[in-house]
Amino acid sequence: MLGLDAKRGVEATLERVYNATGNTFDRLEVVWSGKTAGVMKDIHSGVVSVTFPGIDETKQVSKDLFNQLIGYALHELGHVWFTVDSPWQRAREEHGAFVSSLINGLEDPRIEKCVVDSGYAPNARQLFEHLTNQVLERDGYVEPDDFKNIPFLLAIEGRRLNGYDLVFPSVVEASPYALHLKKAVKAAHKAVSTKRIVEIAVELYAALKQQQKQQQQKQEQQQQQGEGGDQGQPQASQEQGDEDDQGQGDDQTNPAEEEGGRDVEPDRHIEQELDGIGSSADRHIPRPHPAAPVYDEIHFF
Repeated sequence: MLGLDAKRGVEATLERVYNATGNTFDRLEVVWSGKTAGVMKDIHSGVVSVTFPGIDETKQVSKDLFNQLIGYALHELGHVWFTVDSPWQRAREEHGAFVSSLINGLEDPRIEKCVVDSGYAPNARQLFEHLTNQVLERDGYVEPDDFKNIPFLLAIEGRRLNGYDLVFPSVVEASPYALHLKKAVKAAHKAVSTKRIVEIAVELYAALKQQQKQQQQKQEQQQQQGEGGDQGQPQASQEQGDEDDQGQGDDQTNPAEEEGGRDVEPDRHIEQELDGIGSSADRHIPRPHPAAPVYDEIHFF
């Protein structure tokens, strides 16, 4: 289909979904002039804006990409409907960006399940499954021992627990953190609020840190023994380490840094999928809504 028809189709579909919700917020608008994909709610006006990168209306948009756009929009609206920002924001401020990513990885499957269960969009589950598989097919899955990509892994495995038929098998059992990951994913599947997801994420982070600390201490002991040191020294080092841990608390830096993990949200994927059929005009001069033209009032003097 042409880009123009795809844009109209996305907007018409979201309008039907919006009406099916009983208009739980004041107004929904779709914006095609963004450089990125995203969603924003104006708390003062109650307007929710779903933003996509501009699409050249003369270019061809495949049915596959069209379905991804709908799935992405429903995912973002799921956050508007079912995510409560305040506990998430507090956790980020208190525990840092990686805990925020863990929350995201656990919250995404939860809100998608809420969208499916709500009945707002009858084919939501199929759209979410399709979008998830497209993300996986484009960039592959993650390695089971990749600490920085645990948030992404949680987002995929949570969706698997939702019943999605995914193109990659689970890697959780092969992960050194399997016990903690399985516990978190199962708890998140039963969670009924963002607040509960935040609690699960914070508990998971503490467990991961503790396991990393124990692994590091074990490696240090083995290294000392391998160097032929005093057999009593590792124990003394262990005791000293425990004392240091008690003094430093949760502020101690993790041995494995969590920088550079894959995006949990599918917005970057959508941007990449639209690369090559974008409209530079939309990026600089937003144009009228293609399904509802805006007419200027004409005055005769």
